[in-house]
Amino acid sequence: MQTWERDNIDITSLRLLNRNLQQAILVCSERCLYNATKWASEILDGIHPKALQENVLYTNIDDNLPCLSLSRTHYESSLPALTEKEQNRYLYAKALFQVRQYDNASFVLKEYNAPRLRFLRLYAKYLAGEQRKEERTQDILGAHEHDLAENTELMSIYQELHNATDRDAFCDYLYGVVLRKREEIQEAFAALLRSVKSYEYNWSAWVELGMMITTKQRFYEVKSLLDAEMPGSVMKDFFLMHVILELHTGDDDFWIYMNALSPMFPNSTYLKSQKANMLNEIMENTKAETLFQELHTENPYRLEDMDVYSNLLYLQDSREKLAVLAHQCVQVEKYRPETCVVIANYYSIKREFAHAIEYFKRALKLNRSYYLAWTLLGHDYIELKDTNSAIECYRRAINANPRDYRAWYGLGQAYEILTLYHYATFYYKKALEIRPEDARMWSALGDCYGQLDDTQHMADCHQRSTELEGNNKQSVMIRLARTFERQSLKSMAAKYYKAALEEPDFQGSADDQKAKEQDRLEACMYLARHYISQHDLDDAERLKLAEEYIRKAFPDGQYNNDAKQIMAMIKAGRKSSARRRG
Repeated sequence: MQTWERDNIDITSLRLLNRNLQQAILVCSERCLYNATKWASEILDGIHPKALQENVLYTNIDDNLPCLSLSRTHYESSLPALTEKEQNRYLYAKALFQVRQYDNASFVLKEYNAPRLRFLRLYAKYLAGEQRKEERTQDILGAHEHDLAENTELMSIYQELHNATDRDAFCDYLYGVVLRKREEIQEAFAALLRSVKSYEYNWSAWVELGMMITTKQRFYEVKSLLDAEMPGSVMKDFFLMHVILELHTGDDDFWIYMNALSPMFPNSTYLKSQKANMLNEIMENTKAETLFQELHTENPYRLEDMDVYSNLLYLQDSREKLAVLAHQCVQVEKYRPETCVVIANYYSIKREFAHAIEYFKRALKLNRSYYLAWTLLGHDYIELKDTNSAIECYRRAINANPRDYRAWYGLGQAYEILTLYHYATFYYKKALEIRPEDARMWSALGDCYGQLDDTQHMADCHQRSTELEGNNKQSVMIRLARTFERQSLKSMAAKYYKAALEEPDFQGSADDQKAKEQDRLEACMYLARHYISQHDLDDAERLKLAEEYIRKAFPDGQYNNDAKQIMAMIKAGRKSSARRRG
């Protein structure tokens, strides 16, 4: 077995993978599965150079015919051969499909049931139904919107595929799509699993399969199943890495797959984009921005992931970079959903929310299932204090992708604004199911429990948030102390103010020094007042502690009025104590 030692790559296996991807492009393209074709092409483009035949006229070699001719591919040659009439009909229907005449394409193939013809006929019918559904739902959040509109072709497609006894891998894929739309999840999963086992290089089938993995537990169940049934499959590894990212859990398993795939595809744009997205998920913002910028520089015409990049720039308040990115995306393709989101984020950062909302809606007209656009649209409605519209947007985002913690978190914030704290805690908990290691979620949930006077749960949540915050523990403790202070739980407030002061970040390592100084002053003053009032302590001890916190608050001795008043109380207390002893 030939191995290239430096990266420990099995070159024989890699060259076989190379040929399989080349054939996948032919097989998927012939069935008009453009996303699967594009994905395989992008992956193939990044494969290790050692997998390629160097210094030869590749297309002149007979052994390469299975990678050059559809009928010679391994998958296609396993199917029944077509008659000349079937081939002619198929070419006609495919041409109609490519100009988006889906009903016409389906009609031309009426009563033709060879596997490839049946798939294209039913797939065209499915897309015709989707097209009509989209036409009925174009008025985003408007009075004439029919959000519950359905694909009226699903039933007839389902009946035909359900009764078919000879479904190939692609008809199983379409059957799985239809079953998932009908919310028959177990049956859909089984159909899609059959599809990828029969032909593993249809990326669209893997993506559809991933949509039904909504929890980390389910991920590990599916992983165990695939490891047992498809050992050594590179496509399985791509899939599992994709699902980890879609689950938004920031799971370390992602890097296991990334490190396994990177040596085989060292020049892969796709892998670099996945890495950038994961760094964004785990809030390694500087590294993520660097990779996104590299992707954009290497190919400024690739708009995929630029929506995520624009959102990162928005969160970092990088207005100039976002303006440049928006201009460049418009130059490439103005009416791409990703471009619309980039432009919307640019208007959002300028606080021009009416324009931002317009562009988010444009993105959604182009792609109704664009859950990131729904979520960001919800955020802008929150900014405009249109809470009801925000809630509707977050619900649409969850319908499109229930794994998006940002939409669940947005719902929690919206209901918290409405002072419906029981509802808010429910949605924050849903967000925590997806992101249990996210300190922000625990802190928000703790604040809601505080509003509900549930002191124990509030303390537990904020304690968990403090454990997860890392470099920002002191701000969580200050927030928790304030909550206890509002509830007149003085000892608990003092405990957390004191703990906050003990955090090293109060010594000046935080970015916003002014805010940190205000927090430090607030904590010291509270503790000084607290100890002044603690008559269960020895007079000398409590007065000494109060004075220490005043001096810590004002090390230069330049006291404000409150501090002067407390120092006067300390002086009076000591005089009173001295008289009693005398």
